Amino acid sequence: MKRFLWACASVAALSTPALAQSHIAYKTCMPIVDESREGNPADLVCSGENDIVSIGQRIGNSKADTLTAPVSVIGRDFIDARGASYVTDLLRTLPGLSVNQSGPAGSLTQIRMRGSEASHTLVLIDGVEVSNPASGEFDFSGLRADDVVKIEVLRGEQSALYGSDAIAGVINIITLAGETGPKFRASVEGGSFSTFNSQVSAVIPIKSAALSVNGNVFQTDGYDISGLGGEDDGSQSRSLNVGLNRVDMGGLTLSGKFGFSTLLSEFDSDSDFDGRLNNMGDESTRETYTARLDGRFNAIGFNNLLTANFNEITTDTNGAFDNISVGTREQFSWAAKREVGELGALTILAETEQESYTITPNFSGNPDAPENRNSALAADYQYSRDTWSFSASARRDFNDRFEDATTWRVGAGYNFPWDARARISVGEGVKNPSLIELFGFYPAQNFTGNPDLKPETSLGYNIGYEQSFSGGSVSIDYFKSELEDEIFTDFSGFLFLPRNRLTDSTREGVEIEGRWLPVETFNVRGSATVLRAEENGVTEIRRPEFFASAAAVWTPTDSLSLTVSADHTGEQLDTNFGSFSVVTLEAFTLVAANLRYTLGENWSVNLRGENLLDEDYQEVFGYASQDRGVYFGLSADF
Repeated sequence: MKRFLWACASVAALSTPALAQSHIAYKTCMPIVDESREGNPADLVCSGENDIVSIGQRIGNSKADTLTAPVSVIGRDFIDARGASYVTDLLRTLPGLSVNQSGPAGSLTQIRMRGSEASHTLVLIDGVEVSNPASGEFDFSGLRADDVVKIEVLRGEQSALYGSDAIAGVINIITLAGETGPKFRASVEGGSFSTFNSQVSAVIPIKSAALSVNGNVFQTDGYDISGLGGEDDGSQSRSLNVGLNRVDMGGLTLSGKFGFSTLLSEFDSDSDFDGRLNNMGDESTRETYTARLDGRFNAIGFNNLLTANFNEITTDTNGAFDNISVGTREQFSWAAKREVGELGALTILAETEQESYTITPNFSGNPDAPENRNSALAADYQYSRDTWSFSASARRDFNDRFEDATTWRVGAGYNFPWDARARISVGEGVKNPSLIELFGFYPAQNFTGNPDLKPETSLGYNIGYEQSFSGGSVSIDYFKSELEDEIFTDFSGFLFLPRNRLTDSTREGVEIEGRWLPVETFNVRGSATVLRAEENGVTEIRRPEFFASAAAVWTPTDSLSLTVSADHTGEQLDTNFGSFSVVTLEAFTLVAANLRYTLGENWSVNLRGENLLDEDYQEVFGYASQDRGVYFGLSADF
């Protein structure tokens, strides 16, 4: 009933424009919102795709080169050129982000930013926090890239602005749901492993408002995850997103979006507990509901943004240990921003959040629906002029189950006259224990909770330099973070118990990102990361010491483009849970290509290949990799 009410309220709401993007090559066009203007509050500004971002502050937009923490951006032009199927295919291309996928499409997929845990990165989709409220982690499996127009990634401790979960950084995913101009997109693709994908997106103007709709259907037979030559492990997904955007009601502008997705994944499990997968025919179904309502208005010289978000994830697992878990999150926030002339901009924030979850069967003896409540007050100051930029943020969290916490971040940037910029920032982040860690999960498998857990805290800094030159730019960042009270699972006893470590964990590394456009018909982008992630001097698992990505796009004519990419993951450690020993996963490189040809003004075809070198690799120990795949697609864009 609760999610039904959220759905009705979201679709019935009226909206302010979110970021939008056209298909101008190498450029981004988006409305820059100025709530103080009467009439149409948005000016359409076209600039380089890295220039304007919404991440890094809680209200409004800013130029990326005024932020004091490193930010990376992927625009729709690169998404189309690469022909990426999943958001994780795009995140692999960015510095500091490594991917671990347990099998084919639809399998558990984790992103680790700067060597932190997968639960240490806050993930937003159209402004809604989408991590599982029960585990505190977002599973990227099944997240398609068809409807995505832009991805922004802000690295480093960001809890002062975004609270718990942003201890390593923030990933902000923006879809077509925020566009207001008329648009229709449809595509269909099929190929290897009996894969089929189709999606339809439409933006329908209604006077000054717009109705946005997106639907996606995907299925694949997959392959045998265990690698034993047994039955294939496939997946199916469906999604629907509906939004009503930019309808003004006097001095108030409201927005709303409702989303639903379902993902069915087949998998193999370790039925005899020897650390190796067996052909089991298990499956898991995950249903996700999200809703957002927000409103903008001006009052006493402040631009105000009120937001209410809802997220519910139901996971039904049928296998060796059948169970159904439901995690729910409700968030409410108020942000107010004021430009103080030459003195910069001040934003104040108040928000509250409630998370709860249930699991069936529940043998733990804990409450049937344990929950966690949190409230916070925060302030953010931004100053940017021709040469200098400064930022300072502070936040106080009031927790029901833990001690109250204070997080902060300060930074500065300086523009040199030779088209270069230096930046430095330092901050503290926090990650609260998840409900599963507090109250237990899969009790039949001996996983139990620990209500005495303390939040994890991280203190880190970043020093960066970016140099622009004719046709391109290159940036380099050095970072280091110290994590205290890291939460881990202790497997030494009969019960597997989450605990806080008594020793510190260190994350340290260098990130390089560059772009080069030597001629109009050819452009290159790439990144590389060198990482050291250790706990008490011991290298942590699933953290490659080196990973890199490169992509070249050749456009010999207006109708034809060819993209060739290579994503390299270096050697990394993992755990053999049969013997609880450490094993080494070998380095691998995934080579892909996408050939795209435009038929007339609105139609295009593409031929895409994945893992063209047919690498045999593992991102998680014991899980087989996908062979070479080839796919053909047709799309229409009006």
